[in-house]
Amino acid sequence: MTGVALAPRIPVAFAGTVGLLDLAGGDVGVVICESWGYEAQCARRALRVLSDRLSALGCPVLRYDQPGSGDALAAGADIGGLAPFDAALAAACETLLRGTRATRVVLVGLGLGAALCLRHAVAHPETVAGLVLLAPPAKGRVWLRELQARAVMIGEVTGSAPAPGPGEALRIAGLPMSEALAAELRALDLTALDHMPACPVLALAREGRAAEGTLCEALAAAATGGEAGIMAGYDELMTDPTGSLVPEADFARILSWVQHLLPQAGAATAADDGAAVLPAARLAGPAFAETLCLFGPQDAMAGVWCAPSRPDPQALPVILLNAGGNPRAGWARGGVELARALAAAGIASFRFDIADIGDSRPLPDGPEVVHYHAGLPAQLSSAIDLCEAMGGGSRVVVTGNCGGAYLALNGALADTRIAHVVAVNLQRFLWDPRDDVAEVLRFGHSSASEYGRKLFDPSKWKRVLAGKSDPFGILRSLAVRAWRQGERRLAPWLFGLAPFSRLYRQVHANLAALALRGVAIVLVFSEGDPGLAQLDTFFGEGWKRLTAYPNVDVVMIPDADHNLTPEAARLALREQVIGAALAATENEAPGAQPAA
Repeated sequence: MTGVALAPRIPVAFAGTVGLLDLAGGDVGVVICESWGYEAQCARRALRVLSDRLSALGCPVLRYDQPGSGDALAAGADIGGLAPFDAALAAACETLLRGTRATRVVLVGLGLGAALCLRHAVAHPETVAGLVLLAPPAKGRVWLRELQARAVMIGEVTGSAPAPGPGEALRIAGLPMSEALAAELRALDLTALDHMPACPVLALAREGRAAEGTLCEALAAAATGGEAGIMAGYDELMTDPTGSLVPEADFARILSWVQHLLPQAGAATAADDGAAVLPAARLAGPAFAETLCLFGPQDAMAGVWCAPSRPDPQALPVILLNAGGNPRAGWARGGVELARALAAAGIASFRFDIADIGDSRPLPDGPEVVHYHAGLPAQLSSAIDLCEAMGGGSRVVVTGNCGGAYLALNGALADTRIAHVVAVNLQRFLWDPRDDVAEVLRFGHSSASEYGRKLFDPSKWKRVLAGKSDPFGILRSLAVRAWRQGERRLAPWLFGLAPFSRLYRQVHANLAALALRGVAIVLVFSEGDPGLAQLDTFFGEGWKRLTAYPNVDVVMIPDADHNLTPEAARLALREQVIGAALAATENEAPGAQPAA
């Protein structure tokens, strides 16, 4: 969206969920209906990009969290059928029509969201101006089988088997689906609809899915202005939340189709003066009240303030940070769970997306790869400003996993309001500027031995020959790792004469500064996590040099993967964060001096 003025957005709440409404001034709006669970998590950033591009055409656009997903009120395991999804989509359409000058809507659905949009268009032809269906599941039982297969694959990659709980049909990346919902999905058959939608349809099937392709062609043929094709970027979109790529060609096709469908839509992006005033985006549970907020430059960033119903006046508020490209709800929805558990203990929290992750727009002149960027501490400070404005006080606890752990630790150096850091599976104390961020994100969490096994795996070579893997990237990464390993071993004795030796000295200087300021630090690691190598590198065998920093504790979580997928692992982290927030505010870490 470089050079394009983005429409203003407002947070909205309806049907037990929240969304963001882009306030362009057109007569026809767009409602974007995401898929379920892990697919929605992977596609969150891309759908935000699509929303911005559609609003640039002059269409007001509403995106929202599906029931049981994202920041929605209900837990995923409590969604007992398709009715809550249908109700949320209907409420989203009503909210857009009530809050803007639009009188009709175009529905854009992905995966399960495409099925919901198709059902809604058939039931409500009077308000639907068009349908964009991306990877619509022709038969629910086939879609469920694919979901179960993907759950097993993700479990193999993360090391956490997808074990469903009582009453659950499956779990994928820690996200549960109830038996009742699965039963309704098995009966879903879009090829046997009694009626076809009356509006124009753009239907794009995944490559190699014959039934899906046949459905898309039938839907396009039955509609005036209908069009069918292949969604070329689906696989790259669903790689994982961090590696997910915007399907540029598919989005260009959608924008062109919508533009031709709506020739009266201008390029105006201003909100209409006559639009209704919508209520604040708030959701409430027994122990909390949550508000979806926009903040930062041009209100580009999005986050959720979670206030406890019975606040503990001694508790420090907690800032929750993204891990990789996971939206603020967190892997396995751990961010939402943690925030609401904190509220039950009387602790306020703020979870937010850093710029160009999840719902947060990129900042002007922001980097192409946002992870580990030097500008991130300023974004964290903006979040602390909001926390303070919401009545959270001037001192906070900050916690995050992986890249979020890096930001929490280094953000504490930049902002003296951070009193306590809970850094989970930290992979770097400081970023080595010689490293390529994108390459580390791809290869950083696997050991050299794992890559060696992959190089001799016939199935991996099939992917290489098909052009789907980069063997030279893996080999280059291994070579750099070997060279750097030797440099790291010698770092304590090189007195800053080599690049990593200088970085080594800076890490210790940073930790000394935090100890002097009294910032308590808990380094939480899953047993066997690759980040533990950082402790060996900077603190020696047995981590003996850690004794110089009495403000630093190391806590191990057994039977956990890097993402803390198992529920027991997330419960263990919860104890650490609650303990940090409830620590008496006047108690400083050993050896501390008052902050300036």
